[in-house]
Amino acid sequence: MSITAGQKLNGKITSVKKFGAFVELENGKSGLVHISELSDKFVEKVEDVVSVGQEVTVRVKEVTAEGKINLSMKPERPARPPRPALDMDKAITNFLKESDEKQTTLKKNMKSQRRRSN
Repeated sequence: MSITAGQKLNGKITSVKKFGAFVELENGKSGLVHISELSDKFVEKVEDVVSVGQEVTVRVKEVTAEGKINLSMKPERPARPPRPALDMDKAITNFLKESDEKQTTLKKNMKSQRRRSN
């Protein structure tokens, strides 16, 4: 069974270190859940979240070229909706119109200030 990014797998915590927890996966391979990937909340100690022998469900974040498996226990974020395409012609036209209006207002204010000072 090959492991690819995005897969969800079950495993068992085999050891806990300061920087994360090692998980033995169902296929016998082992991966690391970094402390920052244990929870979507702040984790001060790995032991606060997991313990040796605990069964966990993990998501494969990455399989490195060296074969190391980086795992996460954080819930998946929902996909962001795509941004609407920006109509550049419309954006430029609106910008120029607003800019002209601001320039006109500024010039009127400058003329009225000069009249008052004379």
